[in-house]
Amino acid sequence: MLLEKMSYAQAAEAFRKDPLVIIPVGSLEQHGPQCALGTDFLVPQFMARQLEGIDNVIVAPTVNYGVCDYHMSFPGTVSIGVEGLSLLLGKIVEGLMSHGARRFLVLNGHGGNTPAIDSAALKAYKAGGILVEFDWWVVVGQLDKRFAGGHGDKIETEAMLAVDDSAVHLDLALDMDPIKLTDDIAPVHIQSFRYKGADVRIARDTKESAPHGWFGPWDPRDAKKEEGEEMMALCLDYIKGLIEELKKLEL
Repeated sequence: MLLEKMSYAQAAEAFRKDPLVIIPVGSLEQHGPQCALGTDFLVPQFMARQLEGIDNVIVAPTVNYGVCDYHMSFPGTVSIGVEGLSLLLGKIVEGLMSHGARRFLVLNGHGGNTPAIDSAALKAYKAGGILVEFDWWVVVGQLDKRFAGGHGDKIETEAMLAVDDSAVHLDLALDMDPIKLTDDIAPVHIQSFRYKGADVRIARDTKESAPHGWFGPWDPRDAKKEEGEEMMALCLDYIKGLIEELKKLEL
């Protein structure tokens, strides 16, 4: 059930049944020159819409903005910061719990959102509920190592091809061209650098390490829609099982 399409009378009945509420969360940020700014919320939103028919599940409206300050040098990116997202998610959870919801599953599309999601999870926990964060790109890479990727590389590009191929423009893709901090300190991800075999985290503007926005082991120009569809199916099967387990919890 989509909360946005329900009347308050329907919502009242649905909340009386101790439903699980899915909250898709993402961000509006660059994903390389070839992939949509909305990738991080469009993918979780797509998955949520595939799950809205499950018994006793309510899908809340998507949270389109997130924490992505380090991408702000790329046009179109908008960040509301940890404080903004923490406040927003906290109020969403608080409001839903006031109507009777106690079980939440956040389908998250962006790693930078985790501190804010943790804050909302603790709020739910202290009020007698539970909030679980599902990071789709992490889980799918654990379920199948072929799908372990980076930011805006082949993996996220394939996901968007499966979700909406009109939002992908492979003809605009560029080489990664990573930039070293020094001769011996090289980026291994946007905010992570390797020195003498071990990694350190250095928060800085993405353009300083990945000038074209994307970073990862797979070139986005090799993206295939069929593989994206396989990834989405793998995620959805996992989420369906997780939902049934969360329904069993005694709260």
